[in-house]
Amino acid sequence: MEFLKKILVNIGLSIALLIFTGLGLNIIYPMLNQPLSLWPVLTALNVIFVILSLLDYQFNKEKFDICDVFNFKFNLGDKLLSILLFPFIFPILAVVGTYVMNSYQNNIFLMTMFLLIPSYLVGLVIFKERVHRLTYPLSIWLVGLSLLLMHGLTSNHIIMGLEPSMYHDGLVFHAEYYCYQLTLSNFHWDINSFRNPYNACLSITILPTIFKVLTNMNSEYIFKLYYSLIGSVVPLVLFSIFNKYLKKQYALFAALLFTFQIFFILMIGSARQEIAILFFFLAVMVLFDDFKKGTINKKVLFLIFIFSTIVSHYSTSYVALTLIIPILGLPFLKSLVKDRKLNFKNFDVIFCYLLFLLVWFILYANVQFMAGADVVASASTATSAGDAGNSATRDALVLSVLGIGLKSLPNTLSALVNDLIFLIMGLGLISLIFKYRKKEKLFDSGYTLGIILSIGMLVMFLVFPSVSLMYGADRLFFQLLVFTAPLFILGIIAISKKIKRPSWKSAIFLVMLISLFITSNHLQYHFAGIPYSSEYDTTGLIRGQNYIYDQEIIGAQWINQNGLEEYNVTTDSVAGPRLMLGGFDLSRGQRIIFDKQNTTMPGYLFMGYVNVQEGNLYKTLDITGKWKDYYHIYQNKSRIYDNSFVNIYF
Repeated sequence: MEFLKKILVNIGLSIALLIFTGLGLNIIYPMLNQPLSLWPVLTALNVIFVILSLLDYQFNKEKFDICDVFNFKFNLGDKLLSILLFPFIFPILAVVGTYVMNSYQNNIFLMTMFLLIPSYLVGLVIFKERVHRLTYPLSIWLVGLSLLLMHGLTSNHIIMGLEPSMYHDGLVFHAEYYCYQLTLSNFHWDINSFRNPYNACLSITILPTIFKVLTNMNSEYIFKLYYSLIGSVVPLVLFSIFNKYLKKQYALFAALLFTFQIFFILMIGSARQEIAILFFFLAVMVLFDDFKKGTINKKVLFLIFIFSTIVSHYSTSYVALTLIIPILGLPFLKSLVKDRKLNFKNFDVIFCYLLFLLVWFILYANVQFMAGADVVASASTATSAGDAGNSATRDALVLSVLGIGLKSLPNTLSALVNDLIFLIMGLGLISLIFKYRKKEKLFDSGYTLGIILSIGMLVMFLVFPSVSLMYGADRLFFQLLVFTAPLFILGIIAISKKIKRPSWKSAIFLVMLISLFITSNHLQYHFAGIPYSSEYDTTGLIRGQNYIYDQEIIGAQWINQNGLEEYNVTTDSVAGPRLMLGGFDLSRGQRIIFDKQNTTMPGYLFMGYVNVQEGNLYKTLDITGKWKDYYHIYQNKSRIYDNSFVNIYF
């Protein structure tokens, strides 16, 4: 485990180094005209590398041993090599499967992957006595990577995740990619170029720009590939945290509970939160672990990761602040209540934490602070107005948990699986309380407080439903699993004891995790004949929203180059990403108001693949219709462009 922790910390520090090196270079603008171009970045990183290497050698030269750099020793013994190597097939199937699906609309390889992953989990349980300890973290990493690659490599272009990014005149577009392009175009990050909370996230501005200048990779594949690789590390951080408190197999199950969440599978669609989640989990890992003692100050590591969380994503840092400050202040409260003494342990960390947060928001990210203040104000207003029972003020996920708004049998199955997981976690909380009353200490006091605070925040989303509209319940639950996932383990252990079948624990774990895997990948819809996936279905609402064809980008480039600037371009709700990726200025874009009484709208009409080939349109992201019902919109227009995937009328 020391080897794993060292790798994880090094990955986190490497990403943090890129972000803060870029920020440091950016600060000296305009003395350096293009601070994020290749030579300034390359020079700065080389200088920093030399300095850090010399410092490390100076302070640790007596302990330095080139043969023991990673503390890694591998001895297979009588353990199975086949079960250790088998999961390497999963990312291969994901890459080959998405290629075949993109090129030939054949999902056979992806379906094979969906069959093999649950089968492999069953094998891990059956042969647990012959499973090498390296198998668990390796399998977590490769399963997570395969799911991220499956989603990320779908289409040759970036696709949206769970959230619709941002709107302009009703057109949805990739705000993260837009902010990145602003930074890349000038090789300089400027919050004033687009005063929006997204543009203040260095994880989607400076970080991908540095990836681009160092590798010269296609910009879209930086988000599709690099962020998939980074995201695959996140479950490993959780495994490392859980392994301190749980058996290795239980730590595996708890990490898979996180990996099989829908938000994880679609995580690269929210790249800013992915990076922030990684840093936050690393900060929690450092906070509750004793590794690296005597070589680097634990507080310094914690502050690096928590500072990186703050500059990566504002909402994640707000949740982190709510959790971490009480945990850091716990020694003070315990000494005050029990010993009637003042213990200022961790106050230096709290001071540095809050000071950096204040400086960051004042100098650069005040737009994020204002956005957060607006959320709090809106939630408070709705709550005071007595909207607690109003379903219109609740997030759809919260409603589905309560059994409201279920539209089909597959939808009901998904809600049922998630409700059972919540119930099991609730039983785990009860079990933890009883163990605490019996003086059985499962977790240290700080981690226990984290569990209590997390449960309190989740309950708040049910009691004050308007909050769930401002910040998705799925996003909150996803982040809080760093503290709440062990409750899932405790709950199933408690159930097996209650029914007096302790040998059934593994079977219950497998049933719940495989059920979650199936529903999170929407396989229940597929087997019910309802196309609901953008990855392995060729039609359907989600596929039409997300999948972008090369010909659609070519059509957008054509109108960008040949369209008259004095005329706007009207289209349906999902064409925004196509136009943006084609270089079109979205300030000239306008969503059609689908009213059957409307007359023909002036200017250009852009129709994408689902409009042309399927005859469908998106009034909103969730509401579709047929073009034939709105013939008046283009009846007086002439078709001036047609590439079979895109029609443009004027």
